Amino acid sequence: MNWRLVAALGVGVTAFLLAAVTVTELLAATIEFSALVGLPVGIFVGAAAAAATRFRLWKNPGVRPALLGVAAVGYAILGVAAASYAISSVRGLVSVERALAVALLVGVVAFAVATRRSDRFD
Repeated sequence: MNWRLVAALGVGVTAFLLAAVTVTELLAATIEFSALVGLPVGIFVGAAAAAATRFRLWKNPGVRPALLGVAAVGYAILGVAAASYAISSVRGLVSVERALAVALLVGVVAFAVATRRSDRFD
């Protein structure tokens, strides 16, 4: 498996979500359609983070577990969002706080697994 690509896409997704939500929420009080500013900023930040991970950060083996943990957070948030969208019985269970808690737990587990088996991620 190409772990470099998995990490780059996941870090990009995580950076996109973090930047888009942060900018949107910071501007929500002053700008009516703050998502129109937050989404392009998120796309730019996510693309830059994915490119940095793919071409620069992955070269350092000591950073790989952290990159895989951050990537797992993005994938987990997308998975929880997809499940709450597709399965109507899950919608009542999913909140922003629970989704973030699950995503952080998945990220910590991915970091721990990648740290213990760092020789398998090239």
